[in-house]
This record gives sequence, C-alpha cells and structure tokens, in this order.
Amino acid sequence: MSDDEISEEGRRRRFAQWEQLGVDVIRTDLEATGGRRFVGGPPAVRKLAWEWVRSKEVSSSTGASSRFEVPVVPPTPAERELVTLKPTLWGVGIDLKEVGRRVYKWWRGRTK
Repeated sequence: MSDDEISEEGRRRRFAQWEQLGVDVIRTDLEATGGRRFVGGPPAVRKLAWEWVRSKEVSSSTGASSRFEVPVVPPTPAERELVTLKPTLWGVGIDLKEVGRRVYKWWRGRTK
C-alpha cells in the first residue's frame, strides 16, 4: 500500500477519533494549523479529514430535526444562585437590582 492510500481500518480509527473531537474542532484545526494538531499525518489524511468535515456538515444541514433545534446553554453558576450577596461598607448586602432582574426574567419566561 502506498503512502497516499489509507487502509479501511485506518479510516475507521480516524473517523472514531474525529467523532470524539467534533466537527468544529477538526475544521478549526485544518483551517488554523493545516491539520497539525489533531488531524496529523500525510496530505492524504488531511484530505480525508476535509472530506469527513464536509460530509458531516452536509448531513447536519439536511437533517430536518437539526434545523429547528435550539442549542441549550446551561446556566452559569452565578445565574443558578437565587440571591447575590455583595460586600458593602457595613458588611454583606443583597443586590436588590439583580434580584429584580432575575424575577422579571423568570416572569417573562413563564408567560410565554
């Protein structure tokens, strides 16, 4: 087998590795470093990586359910806190403006 050919086992192994990393990571690696960090290997491997990225992008854009899915962003630890305590001149106080914002945001989300 020449250097330009990739075995079927090599393809499967690389595809599994790239699946774990994700399409965005592989695409960014190919664009930014030419595939040196995560893809690696000879030019045939980088060409295979580009084909894999394109196939994943096409399959994700043709899926009917994926077009209407909204990515769920988990709340940050600060957003999960019910009350925010702030240091004041006389000790620790409650940020009433932030409590009001969070109640307003909660109420707006509940009425929709």
